[in-house]
Amino acid sequence: MKFKNIYSGFLLLLFISLFAFQGCGSWQSENEKLKEEITDVNTENDRLKKELNTLRTENSTMHVRLAQLNLQISSLQIEIQNLQKDIDSFKAQVKGKNKKS
Repeated sequence: MKFKNIYSGFLLLLFISLFAFQGCGSWQSENEKLKEEITDVNTENDRLKKELNTLRTENSTMHVRLAQLNLQISSLQIEIQNLQKDIDSFKAQVKGKNKKS
């Protein structure tokens, strides 16, 4: 009877040890998977940070270019106004000459 209790206790301890070992193994496996996912996320995060910096640089460049274009448009509008004044002046001169003739 004593032998059966010792044997049963040994078997119980063996099963508990096996389950605990398998459980630790699955935890380690899960831990490795999570570490890989964290590494992948960090890699993606670094890539996105670089892309964001590139987009910020491009955005700044676009703002500078837009400011330059606005200055050019303003200059062209002034030039058009001056040309219109010249045309109006020329028309007035032509009308004055036609009235004199």
